[in-house]
Amino acid sequence: MLLLAISVNGQLKTISWKKMSGITLLNNAGKTETISQTRVIVLVFLSPECPLCRNYIQVLNTLQKKHTEVQIFGIFPGTAYTAKQINDFQKEYKVSFNLLIDRKKELTHYLKATTTPESILISKLGAIPYRGLIDNWASGLGQKRKVTTEKFLENAIEDVLNQRIPATSQTKPIGCLINDI
Repeated sequence: MLLLAISVNGQLKTISWKKMSGITLLNNAGKTETISQTRVIVLVFLSPECPLCRNYIQVLNTLQKKHTEVQIFGIFPGTAYTAKQINDFQKEYKVSFNLLIDRKKELTHYLKATTTPESILISKLGAIPYRGLIDNWASGLGQKRKVTTEKFLENAIEDVLNQRIPATSQTKPIGCLINDI
């Protein structure tokens, strides 16, 4: 666990689990939930209108199935979507991980998320060893590779689970900007 507290460049960015657990989110049934320090988590900021988000659900489902010791949460920032719309999204795209709505965008602002889809990996100690792209399939807005050659999020998860510092700590997310709605 020591390696997750220190990186080769100094300290990794960290979050406060106390602050995180104080942020109230809504699940797709409309009930309040919080994210707590129980295990390694991945937060992926999503929008049901974003084509990249829709396309990445299968990749995220596969990651959740492969790494059951990691908890993935899809976070929908803002007030643009109702719990019913999120529930419909979950059913239509067969999402196998938890979906939560960040109505007040407290979590979004706290973690400085800007884009959907944007992934943030958080260790049990609260370190953020990776944030950014899920992989390099999308090379720009409207531009996609035929073959994915870099699996940034998956590699970072495996590094953290094996107590290694991820080779890539941050990438610039590509997708739809999170708006103020």
